[in-house]
Amino acid sequence: MVRIDNEGLYWSFIEKTAYENHLFFPPYSTPSFHQSPTHGLFQNPTGYSSQRSYPLTPNLPLPSQQSFESLEDSFRRMTLIDHNSSRLQSMRVESAVRGQMGLGFPNEGFGSYDFLGASMVRPPSQRQPSFPGFDVYRQRSRSFNELPYTNPRWPMNTHWGTNNSIWGSSGSQPENPKSNLFPPMYNNRRQEWFTCSSLKELKGRISAVAKDQKGCRLLQKKFDDKIIKREEIDMVISEVKDQLHELMVHQVANYLIQKLFEVINQQQTTELLLVLVTRKQRFMEVCTDPLGTRAVQKLMLRMKSQEQISILLSVLKPIAVTLTNNIHGHHIIEQCISTFSNEDTKHIADEIANNCMDIATDKSGCCVLNQCLSHVQTEARDRMLAEIISNAFILSEHCYGNYVVQFVLGMRLRHVTSNLIMQLQGTYVSLSMNKYGSNVVEKCMKCSSEHASIIIKEIMFDIDFLKVLQDAYGNYVIQSALHVSKGDLYDKLVRFILRHYSVLHSHLFGKMVLDRVKCSKTNRV
Repeated sequence: MVRIDNEGLYWSFIEKTAYENHLFFPPYSTPSFHQSPTHGLFQNPTGYSSQRSYPLTPNLPLPSQQSFESLEDSFRRMTLIDHNSSRLQSMRVESAVRGQMGLGFPNEGFGSYDFLGASMVRPPSQRQPSFPGFDVYRQRSRSFNELPYTNPRWPMNTHWGTNNSIWGSSGSQPENPKSNLFPPMYNNRRQEWFTCSSLKELKGRISAVAKDQKGCRLLQKKFDDKIIKREEIDMVISEVKDQLHELMVHQVANYLIQKLFEVINQQQTTELLLVLVTRKQRFMEVCTDPLGTRAVQKLMLRMKSQEQISILLSVLKPIAVTLTNNIHGHHIIEQCISTFSNEDTKHIADEIANNCMDIATDKSGCCVLNQCLSHVQTEARDRMLAEIISNAFILSEHCYGNYVVQFVLGMRLRHVTSNLIMQLQGTYVSLSMNKYGSNVVEKCMKCSSEHASIIIKEIMFDIDFLKVLQDAYGNYVIQSALHVSKGDLYDKLVRFILRHYSVLHSHLFGKMVLDRVKCSKTNRV
């Protein structure tokens, strides 16, 4: 006999006699949901009370089955399958009944209950309901033997002693129980690593040891001892070169590779460089990896011969722009420009000059472009400067491009600064009220005193001068103008500001300008 309740649970009942049911539910333990003693949980529908006292002795004759109603009838009367009642009321009654019967108590996951010949089983295809308290009725394994042995206090890889004990033969707890978390074979290998006196004893296992945190530290210590032999370095190289790309981006092994690059000679540097750049796609992945880019830069520091530099730069040229605009790869291009000569990096600089605007407006590219302007002394730099000057207004309002314009102004190249300021002429008012452009206007006034008067007059005589005074960014431009202006220009600027005193003294940003005027007057006196 099977019943499907509102939760989708299958309850299978084994028929029992009335006397057997009475043994499991004696009258004195029958739960009741009413105050009346004659209306118990298993109330007889005829109105007669079912609370009769029977001695629990085997010699007593069985009472008539008509004296007791079956479990199915009792459950039906308890609204467990009453479709007219609400779902919430039905669930509450079922929860209460199961709690009294012992069906709702957890059993540490050791199997399902089989009280009263009933087992709670959920079909695999049945969708789990999401009503409150469902965790009480969650599915459980049918058998203790079906459960995985997952007690957190006893690891899966426990070393069993005699008599099936998790401790040793003496019955005492091991000194290091955490070692049981690893397989015996793994522990033995780690023990061998720590007892090795030379790298030759690890032959054939260098890559595996390098990927282990403690093993990698052990290998690095061998390199730090300064007693490592050349044949041992050759052995390490022969074992790691086939997995060089993988080890360079490994979170642990990359430290060993960097340490290896510090002790190799020029011949070995060329050998590893060829292994690295032969597979161009893998090389690109290493350069754009946060760990791999550090290892590549370490190798670049070991490159001394012209052959090595030519091999590397010939591979970097097609991907120079991609690496320049990459958050990790741009460090490699920067190191190339700062480490190698202008003649060596000529082709890299040409690629950057050809894509100047795309690079100048990139978060990482603007840093590389500034590096090129500092170190490159070829025709490519002139092309970069010309491109920046012609697009000065666009770059000034850009969140990254404005740093390039400010860097060019900070170079203090007289003709470049003059051309840049003249290029921006007529846009200083709009730039002053821009978050990024206001920084460029301030830089222009501070870097060129001879052109500062031109910028100040353009802002001061504009019809939107009051807007600049009250702007969240423009007020800082006016404060900088007060700082750099001198003589008659300063007096005229102060008069123009004080004309709007009635408006500015009650304005948040206007008050900041007035305070600056007061401070500047005090300092000049």
